[in-house]
This record gives sequence, C-alpha cells and structure tokens, in this order.
Amino acid sequence: MFRPAAREVVKLPTRFFSCKSEPTRAAPAKKSTRKELAGLIPAFPEIYPDFLQSPVWNRRNALKEELERQDMLERRMNIDIPEFYVGSIVAVTSSDRNLGSKEHRFVGICIRREKEGLLHQFTLRNTIENIGVEVMYDLYNPTIKKIETLKLEKRLDSDLTYLVDALPEYSTFDFHMEPQAHPAGTPIPVNEVKVKLKNPPWTRRWEILSYRGIEDTWTQATPWFKRKLHKTLVNDYEKYDLIANYRTGSTKEQEVFVQEQMQKFEKERHAAGLTRRRILKSAASHK
Repeated sequence: MFRPAAREVVKLPTRFFSCKSEPTRAAPAKKSTRKELAGLIPAFPEIYPDFLQSPVWNRRNALKEELERQDMLERRMNIDIPEFYVGSIVAVTSSDRNLGSKEHRFVGICIRREKEGLLHQFTLRNTIENIGVEVMYDLYNPTIKKIETLKLEKRLDSDLTYLVDALPEYSTFDFHMEPQAHPAGTPIPVNEVKVKLKNPPWTRRWEILSYRGIEDTWTQATPWFKRKLHKTLVNDYEKYDLIANYRTGSTKEQEVFVQEQMQKFEKERHAAGLTRRRILKSAASHK
C-alpha cells in the first residue's frame, strides 16, 4: 500500500502571523491644541450662553448650529455686545417707531438669560414708581442699537426671577447711573447679597427651591402659611444625579471648537481690514 511521504512542518517566525500593524507616529495635534487652549476663555459658557448647544439632546442639529453661528458672528460685527452676567446692571437702547424720539433706553438688572442661538433672550428688571417692570430683549434683535454694561458683577444664583417677590429696593436702579469701570485682568466680582422676600404668598414656592441668594424668611411667615405651604425639598434628588451637567450642558470639545471658529473669524476680518472689533473677549482674562 502506497503511503505519502510525511511533509516537513516549517515553523515560520511569529511576525508573519501577527495581525497587529506597527504603531504609527502620533500627529503633533495635541501640542498645537494645547497652545490654542492657552488663549481660550475658561468662563465661556457664562459669557457666551448663546453659542452653547441646546440642553435638549434631540433638538441638537449640527447644520442648524453652524448656520446660526455664522449669522451671529456677522451680527456681532455690526453691534458691540459687551460682557454681562445674570446680576449685572445693563442698559439697552432700542429703536421704537411709536415714540417721538424714535429711541428707548431701559436700565435694569439682568435677572435671566435663556435659550440658545439666534433665539437667545435676556430680561432686565427695574422698579419705577414702586412698580416692578421687566423687559425681555432678543439679543440679536435688529432694533437694538446699543447695549451697555453699567456694572459688571455676578450673583450667587444664575436665575434671579425671585426678585419679583423681593422688596423693591433690591431691584431699583437709577436710569442716569454712571458706568463703573472694571479693571482688565481682575476677576469678576460676585455680589453675595441675600434678598429679603415679602410675606407669602409668592408667585412660586421659593422656600423649597435651592436658591442661595434668598434670605430665610420661612421663620418670619405666619403659622397659617406654614401649615398651608408645607416645606418640602422637591429637588433634593438632583444632587445624586451624576451626569446631570453632561446631559443638559454642552461638552468641552464643543466649546473649544466654537472658540476656535470665533478666533478664525476675527483674524479673517482683521486681516481684510473690515473691522478691528473683537468678539471673543473676557474682562477677567484680558491683559
């Protein structure tokens, strides 16, 4: 019976069977990114909340954000939008065809900034003849001629809606108030005043919300209101939500990308000699 000769088994080096490719050299993108990050603004979400992404994930659209961002940069080249926060004293001059002077100037404290993109809005509040007046402005409204920051400061809370139930002296400002200069390169001051609310009932149950800028008026309320408005912590669960900021806020990568676009836009306009206005700026980081 014929039997085939035994074949020799040749052992090849393991490098012929290895599926791993040789490690490629890392591109020097990290070094350049670090240099670019050195000039970026750390307080970007507070200074430019209109350039942030929508807090609702299913409403985020990259193309829509890109188109709106280009339009917002073009509009900022026509009007100087200063840096201001919730708690800053701001004056807005807008045109009104129904007025004889064609212009209207309102001074008040910024109590709220909301929405993103071209829909960004901010609300000013002032007390005129013991009557609280709140005016909501669209930041990119073409009728706005001038925005002035009379006093640059922050408050303990990012929303001062509770001033509607506070005493009038906390939201009373002179329309002829002179602007207060802020030294460049110094931190933004934080006004730690705690407002005193009127006696309940209030427009909202401020005693159960986690606001730091409200003085504890629960002990001053009458027993009848204490029984009616039983004190409970409805938002106590939020401190256990580990990814709340990740779900509702924009990512750091997106903020860096937007700031780089703003820097590129400024350089192109400055090189063309069209304007010398700066868009990306911060009073605290500017030297």
